[in-house]
Amino acid sequence: MPLGRRERRRHEQLRNPQNLGHRRQLRWMSFLIFVCLLGLLVLLLSLSPTQEVPVARAKIPAVDPVLAAPEPTPQFVARGLRAELERVAERYPASYGVVVSDPSSGETVTMNQDQRFLAASLTKLPTLLTLYRGAARGEVDLDAEITMRASDVKAYGTGVLYLRPVGTTMNLRECAELMIKESDNTAWVMLHRYMGRSNVEAELYDMGASSTQYWDPNTTTPHDILLMLEKVADPSYTSPELSAEMLDMMTNTSFEDRLPQPLPEGTRVAHKIGSYGDTFSDAGIVFPEGSQEAEDAYYIVVIVGDTTEWTARSAIQEM
Repeated sequence: MPLGRRERRRHEQLRNPQNLGHRRQLRWMSFLIFVCLLGLLVLLLSLSPTQEVPVARAKIPAVDPVLAAPEPTPQFVARGLRAELERVAERYPASYGVVVSDPSSGETVTMNQDQRFLAASLTKLPTLLTLYRGAARGEVDLDAEITMRASDVKAYGTGVLYLRPVGTTMNLRECAELMIKESDNTAWVMLHRYMGRSNVEAELYDMGASSTQYWDPNTTTPHDILLMLEKVADPSYTSPELSAEMLDMMTNTSFEDRLPQPLPEGTRVAHKIGSYGDTFSDAGIVFPEGSQEAEDAYYIVVIVGDTTEWTARSAIQEM
């Protein structure tokens, strides 16, 4: 009985097992080659650079930088300061003479700067300047001694020298320090006697303080007091050492309850007060924190008349 095709092939394979092994090897080799090619294809795809798909981006409009507010001009600041000073004067009714000067900007704010007021102890400023100007010229030795006479003693107002015995001796520098720090009236009389009225008046004339009456009736103006403060702080008017010495005398006095009182702790104020009758004043140089240079400071003179000490002190502090 004849065999079918499949059976014949099966019969041949059984007769020739070597052919069967070859075919199996070929199939495995083909499979391995396929796997290797597939792996090589995957490797090549992983190493090829990928193209980034373009993404639409919104265009952000450019923003102009925010401009800082312009600094107010010195003139604008001065107008605002004057308005504030006038409001303080309205709150405390009295007669006012005020000068505020800022050398760095060149601006000055005034209220009745040429009005005459009772000078009281502000008159000790020209005495101090006359003494130290004489020292700068070599005409006065600040270490020279001066003796207190009975006619010098002023047992009223401020001071401590009147408690010491007549005949007490000190040098001119010590006497000047008492006159300024303690506003000592006896010390002022002693230095006035030593310098002479005519010399003090000549010094006032030289500095341009022509509205000040040094003796009777002892009057001055805020403008003249500003001139005196400027001369005290000006090292070329005396000398750097003598100017610094006068400023030290005017700092940390026994009367710190007017100009210095409301200022931040540590602010240096070189100043001189005055008090007599119904007139009260304070005039000084205010240094910014951390500075000892007069060109960085501002000047302020406040004279208040026709009022009480409490009213004047409150107005001076607020101004």
